[in-house]
Amino acid sequence: MVPRARRGSGVASGWAALVLLLSGCSGGAASGAAAQATPAALPSPTPVPSAPPPRAETRPPPAAEPTASDDASPPAAGSRGWLGVELGATDTASPGVLVRGLIRGAPAERAGLEPGDVILRIDGEAVARPEDVSRLIGAKSPGQRVSVAFRRAAADRLLAVSLGEMPDRDEMLRKHFVGAEAPAFDDLKAVQGSLPPSLSALRGKVVVVEFWASWCVACRLLVPVMNEWSDRFAARGGMVVGITTDTVELAAATAGQVGMTYPIFSDVSGKTTTAYRAMALPMLFVIDRQGVVREVMVGYSGAGLEALDRTVERLLSEG
Repeated sequence: MVPRARRGSGVASGWAALVLLLSGCSGGAASGAAAQATPAALPSPTPVPSAPPPRAETRPPPAAEPTASDDASPPAAGSRGWLGVELGATDTASPGVLVRGLIRGAPAERAGLEPGDVILRIDGEAVARPEDVSRLIGAKSPGQRVSVAFRRAAADRLLAVSLGEMPDRDEMLRKHFVGAEAPAFDDLKAVQGSLPPSLSALRGKVVVVEFWASWCVACRLLVPVMNEWSDRFAARGGMVVGITTDTVELAAATAGQVGMTYPIFSDVSGKTTTAYRAMALPMLFVIDRQGVVREVMVGYSGAGLEALDRTVERLLSEG
């Protein structure tokens, strides 16, 4: 069974920093750089803090081209229309808003929008920035139909899209990842362990990928659990891998102080972290022997960890 620890009292308000496909919130978050201490100043590895940590803590987005989604500043899941697109700016000389990605099964994908399309108008109103799409879609209700004029390969087209009901954060993650091939590991540096920094090299194993950071208090509660899983699953073809955007040096110092015993990689470029949309920490992915994501969990939850434990055990028993 999974060791239990104290749960947090809610999700950190900094979740608004996740501006990719998931929460769709625009704007920044408090910089995590200021929260990163030198190794000598790292807090004690004691897994029980003086006050309950938040269930999840928001990390600053890694350096990457700014993006936004159609879900900016949602009041609550299900209370507004949802398109399910990742948006970006086009070339400054080109009108419209670039569709950079779509959530699997979202209304935009079902209607036929594709990455690379450029949205020109929503219900006849021109859009020039991702925020324009967010505002217009946000004013609609689930089930409403909107017309989306867009350009694909120099040809202008028109689609009618029936908006969906915006999922909550965890459900949106599951929609996007569960049942799909796990993103490849990209530009990782080994911190500890002898594994190659490649997900394809782990094919045939059941892999738990943990995204964490030195400044994340909730992540420290997971260390005993991840260590126990790593020991228990190893002989049966399972493994735990930790990924952090901390530098190799800081990650190594933190791993040593808090007692992490499983392989750790540093993702300073943020490429792998961005691919997994891991802006709220800790975040766990269970990947099966064929490289398919089977479950996702954000934050620390005793019940959630027990469910993940059961999922891993089932996948291992399938051989």
